[in-house]
Amino acid sequence: MKLTLRSNLSSEEHVVPFTVYTVGMEQQSAISRLEGFSAHQLLITASGKGRVHLLGQNKWDIIEENTVLYIPGGFPNEYVPVADGDWLVAFVSFHGSAIARASWGLGDAPSVIPVRSAARLLELVERIWNHSGADYDTWTASELLFSLLTELRKQSSGDLNPAALLRPAPETSRSSTVLKAAKFLQDYMHRDISIAHLAEQVGYSQKQLTRLFLQTFQTTPLQYLRLVRLTAGQLLLETNESLSIGQIARHVGMEPTYFTREFRRAYGVVPGEYRLIKAQEAREAARSGNAPRRI
Repeated sequence: MKLTLRSNLSSEEHVVPFTVYTVGMEQQSAISRLEGFSAHQLLITASGKGRVHLLGQNKWDIIEENTVLYIPGGFPNEYVPVADGDWLVAFVSFHGSAIARASWGLGDAPSVIPVRSAARLLELVERIWNHSGADYDTWTASELLFSLLTELRKQSSGDLNPAALLRPAPETSRSSTVLKAAKFLQDYMHRDISIAHLAEQVGYSQKQLTRLFLQTFQTTPLQYLRLVRLTAGQLLLETNESLSIGQIARHVGMEPTYFTREFRRAYGVVPGEYRLIKAQEAREAARSGNAPRRI
């Protein structure tokens, strides 16, 4: 079964404690999010295996069937299938305050949560999906999300530990349509994103959305997406020596040839040259004790 990505960008996020942001089910590809995701994520393995690397860890955790991975918003992470095309994952991402999350044992640290059976969780994900996207129903989707959290709590056999002293997360500017759209482009830069679909999701025409982007960021949505992808590619070149240029290009949603051409246009050198320059700067900085500069 595959449930294509559905997003709820126009939701009233403070009407209920939790609101669903994105939901779906797919064969999971490799993802690197060096600044984390803009919402809190629950990833439920339906079949296959994946590996996840979290900030502060020197190891990769294995995510198997009947396992739920919780990653709080803004927490840097990367995850990959153990074998290409062999990690079927259902996902729900949501917004909610720290106090609301803490009451369910979901704090500001990631968790790998074993469950007795993922079948009921997968059923609830599908039901949330049915009430998202074009058919988004805030109340029903949130009610089903609470049902999913209840089932997760019931099956985790006490593995979730509420952090009752967590303070509420500071309010953000998510209510701004253009900022929601920009966050969505950051979160899903690795996908083939249609600006027409994005505009439809936030309830604006393409012309209106472009005008909002120009007013806020002095750039169009497509130019903003290009910048997001190139910036992510630049960071991956510096921090992931094991990734080829082609792999990095695919991670950020660009064809390798196009990525190389646009990277050179933005930074004056091709990605391979940039990587060599940064490696040399790092060696010199290690000898001198100075931090390497960014191009």
